[in-house]
Amino acid sequence: MQFRQLETFICIVDAGTLTGAARRLYKTQGAVSQDLKLLENGLGVQLLDRTGQRVKLTAAGSALLPIARRVMSDIADATFEMECIRTGQNPVIRLTCLPSLGPRLCRLMADYTRGHPGTRWSLVTSLRGAMITGLRDDQFDLAICEGYADEGIVNIPLMRETLHLVMPHDHPLIGKAPLRPADLTDMPYIGLHRRLGALLEAQRFFSAGEAYPTPVAEVDTTQLVAELAAGLAGYGFIPDSAIPKDGFPLVTVPTDPPLTRQISLARSANRSIPPVVEMFIDYLIAAWHADS
Repeated sequence: MQFRQLETFICIVDAGTLTGAARRLYKTQGAVSQDLKLLENGLGVQLLDRTGQRVKLTAAGSALLPIARRVMSDIADATFEMECIRTGQNPVIRLTCLPSLGPRLCRLMADYTRGHPGTRWSLVTSLRGAMITGLRDDQFDLAICEGYADEGIVNIPLMRETLHLVMPHDHPLIGKAPLRPADLTDMPYIGLHRRLGALLEAQRFFSAGEAYPTPVAEVDTTQLVAELAAGLAGYGFIPDSAIPKDGFPLVTVPTDPPLTRQISLARSANRSIPPVVEMFIDYLIAAWHADS
């Protein structure tokens, strides 16, 4: 299998005909047909049904197409990155963080860039599980997320962040704060999905009571927790960084015991870190506490 053959295969699918692909690739139809034949022979499967006016993907072709697109995209990315390095540009620092921490991280990225012109970035906000997978698969250099023990992951503590109990501003329980798990028994609970790290802290809070309550809804963002808690006159838990300064429809209420979560800088323990990333790690650890 050669990259040229994959490129031809993708182009045939996109054009719908071998003739159309030939025009796009500036090749003869015979050359396009030969590339496809070599690819199919090499893989031992038929990729396209060519009996009609337009080609149709076979089952094997349907399976190969998304893989081929990823491979060609990765090749283009690698070519671009090597050209940037060849011309003296810095490699990209690939970051991922929890959505609520994105604004804070962006401020620090901007400050770092002012002191290190030419720094290039990639930032993706995601959930913790996807971040850890991305670190292991070398999609990211660094992740800022809840700091729990994971095999092959190094966690550097950055801060402990308060998790707030939130509920409608006119709820009568507010006057009884700090609230314990037993106080919330009859209220609708809006929970975060079980794959989210913040859920573990909520479980620790409820362990002081009789049992973890059954959520009336499980959602994957703190914004949805707020919307449903307001609409259902219920409650949920939201980290401090996710509570907006203005226009928040709920109030934060103290709890007993209080809730916090560990936020850490995570990286793979099985992969070397480029010098440009090491420099940013040193800056980030020092600057994180100074930013508010």
